[in-house]
Parts: sequence; C-alpha cells; structure tokens
Amino acid sequence: MGRRVRAPLPAEVDEVRTKVERWRLQRKCLGLMPEKVYADLLSWIGLSMQEKTQSPFNSLSREELIIRAEKGAAELVEAIKELVFQNEEKAKRAAELELANKELAFQNEEKAKRAAELELANEELAFQNEENLRLHEQLFQTQKMESLGLLAGGVAHDMNNVLGAILGLSSALQDTQVTDSPAWRGFDTISKAATRGGKLVKSLLAFTRNSLAENMVLNLNEILEEEVQILARTTLSKVRLTLDMDSELRPIHGDGAALTHAIMNLCVNAVDAMPEQGNLTLRTRNIDNEWVEVVVEDTGSGMSKEVLKKALDPFFTTKEVGKGTGLGLSVVYRTVMSHGGQLDIQSEPNNGTRVGIRLPACGSACMPMKSAAEPRPKFSPGALSVLLVDDDDLFQGSIQAIMELLGHVVEAASSGEEALVKLETGFKPDLVILDMNMPGLGGTGALPRIRALRPTLPVILCSGRIDQTAIELAGAHPQVTLLPKPFSMGELQEKLSVITASNG
Repeated sequence: MGRRVRAPLPAEVDEVRTKVERWRLQRKCLGLMPEKVYADLLSWIGLSMQEKTQSPFNSLSREELIIRAEKGAAELVEAIKELVFQNEEKAKRAAELELANKELAFQNEEKAKRAAELELANEELAFQNEENLRLHEQLFQTQKMESLGLLAGGVAHDMNNVLGAILGLSSALQDTQVTDSPAWRGFDTISKAATRGGKLVKSLLAFTRNSLAENMVLNLNEILEEEVQILARTTLSKVRLTLDMDSELRPIHGDGAALTHAIMNLCVNAVDAMPEQGNLTLRTRNIDNEWVEVVVEDTGSGMSKEVLKKALDPFFTTKEVGKGTGLGLSVVYRTVMSHGGQLDIQSEPNNGTRVGIRLPACGSACMPMKSAAEPRPKFSPGALSVLLVDDDDLFQGSIQAIMELLGHVVEAASSGEEALVKLETGFKPDLVILDMNMPGLGGTGALPRIRALRPTLPVILCSGRIDQTAIELAGAHPQVTLLPKPFSMGELQEKLSVITASNG
C-alpha cells in the first residue's frame, strides 16, 4: 500500500515557497559557491521527518536528495561558468570596443595631423610659387639689363669715337674764336651736345659693369656733401634740404664716381617730383655693424604701384619727352648691385618716395675719401713728338688736328702691331696716345710690348669704357694715364700738362 503524505498547511506552503524561491535565487547569484548550496541541501536531509514533510522535497528518498543536490550543484557550477564566460566575453568585447575607439581616435588624430601637414605644405608651395615668380621677374629684369649692357658695350666704342672727334675739334675751334661771338656760341653748343651724348653713353655702359671700375675706401658723408654743393648751385631753389648724417659712419669700398652719379640721379629725380616746393632729406647711418645705408627721401608726387613695378626698367620714364632718358634708376640699380649692396624703393602717390641704398661696410671709423687736390702744373709749351694709335679714322684725325693746334708733331698708327713696328724701326716719340679697343693686339696687348721696348715712355691710355681691366692695366705699368672718351681739348691739355711736368 502506498505511503500517505500529509498535505501541508497554508502557512507551511508559504514557507516552502519562500525556501524554493530562495534556492532559485541562490542558483542565479554569482557570489554563491556550489559548496554552500550542497551544504544547505545536506543540512535539509538531516532535518526531522516532520520538518521534511514541510519541504517540497519530502517525497524524495535520502539518496535521491543527494543525487538531486549534486545535480543542482553541478548545474549551478555550469551556470556560474556560463555566466562568468559571458561576462568575460562582455569584458573582452568592451576591451575590443575600447581598443577600436582608441584606434579610431588615433586615426582621427593622424588625419588631423596629415591635414595640418597638407595645409602647411600648401602654404609652403604657395610661398615657393611666389618666390619663383619673384625670382623669375628678377631674372627677367637681369636679362633685360644684360641685353641692354651688351648692346651698349657694342656701340659705346664707336659712339665715343664719334663724340670724341666732335667734342675734341669743337672745343679746339671754340678756343680760336672771340668769347661770346656767334661762332664761339655755336662751337659751345656743339661741345655741350657732344658732352651730353658722352654722358648718355656712360649711363648705358653702367649696365655692362658686373664689377667696380675702381675700388677705393670711400666716406659716403663726403660724397653727399659734394652732391649738396652741386645741388645748391643748381636745383635747390624751391626745395628745402635736410642733412642727417652719422658722424661715426663707417667707410666702404667702392667706385666713387659711380656712387656719386647714382646719388645725383636720385636727388635729381626727387627734385623733379617737387616742381613747386617740398623737402629733400639725405640721411646716412650704420646698420648692424655690417652695412652702411644712404637714404634719399622726398615729399613729392610719389609713384603708383604700377609705375613702381617698372621704375627700374631701362628707358622707362614718366617725364615729358626731352626731360628724361629713363636710365636714372636703372643706373642706380646696377651701381648698387655691382657694389654688393641692396636697393629698396618705397613710394605712394602724393606721399613722396624713399630710396634706401645699403652697402657693405669695411671698417669701424670713417677715413678720408681723398686728400685735398693739389694744384695742377701748368702746361709746358714745348713741342712733343706723339705716337697716336687708334683704328678709327675720324677720332684719329680729330686728335691729330688738336695736337697740331697745340704745336705738337703727330705720327699716326692704326693698330698696336703698326705702332710696335714704328718703335722697333727707330721712331722715338715723347708720348704715346693708345686706344684700348682695337682689332688685333689692341691696347691691352700692345701696352706691355711698348713698355718692354721703351720702359719710361709716357702713355695716355684712351677708352670709351674705363672698367676694372683698364684700371688694372694702367696700374700694372708706370707712367700710364687713363683718359676716358670723349674728351675735350682742355682735358687733353691737362693730361699733357701733368706728363710734361713729371718729365720736365
């Protein structure tokens, strides 16, 4: 007969339900170990029969309860393992997500970095393009200057021979006329025209100079003072002049004549920009122990940006026809470059113009540019035997006529080779007038041979282009005097006077 089990009372049912729910909760609790569940079940097994009948397990035998407990413990262990695995997977996915976020953040930083680098590269490229454009414009400007220089060098010699013949004869014939007579004024006009043409040729020749025609220690303050004296007698009647010169100005090495001509061009341009009235400021100062600066500043009409861009172009001018050649600033530019300097021009319409010239300094204190000029010796009237060497018939004929007017005897030669033959065959002149630029040996090749034949024979070396080569050639031989073409009879007389006095 089967075993009868008493049905639990309602209060007991609630208690059993509570225990069962507690047991279920225990299976879900992560912090509860299987051993604790197993122990709770074993403690239940040890309960009294009455107590067991009040449990949901009262229908089970002891062995079944143990099996059930072990099975529940195993299930709990597996559940906990599964939950731990799931939590580990969640943690792993969270770590992977965090790593992905970091990688994404790194990639974003790399993108931002590359974007910044790209922006910097674009800025650098834009700067390089601007610099290339500037260098291209500078190269184009330099090529134009060099082209003009080649053109000037090609025609200067022949042009100076023509002007030399005109100036020499007109000045000689002018001296034979009564002062201020119509003939005298006519020859004077011819002489002035030839002189102006000579200055224009010299301006053109300035473009061919990549080196200094002479290299002396110069005081720019002295050059400015000489300019002021000239301006005061000519163009400063309506312009107020201000001098601001550094008394401790360092000296420079340079070509005094070229710098004087450049500064005079700037001053004339400044005065022309102030036809009614204005202020002209000349300033000198030392800069950074390496540079000396000369500033020419005016309060005149100024220049627009378009005009300023073309200001250094040869033959560009805004002046009326006949009042400017357009070579002034171009000559200034070439002069400054040949001195290793820098040129800066700032100008605005109706706000004047400021031109700054920076030249390399060569010392800590100024030195005199030159000593006081000694009085020239008077010309000796004694007749000279002169060997005139020039390949240009026009120039040769004019100089021969001038020398004969002065009472000298002239023997002409058309080349350096012909002159050497005359000397080797016994001709003994008192003086040689030698042209630098001729076919064949020319003056450069003939002078050393002339000096070898006649070591003490005075030589006047003539050239329409007095450059460093001519200066070095003259300096390498004693009793050699340079005389640039074109020259007047008076300038030739001065050279003859010096030579005669030194040999008298």
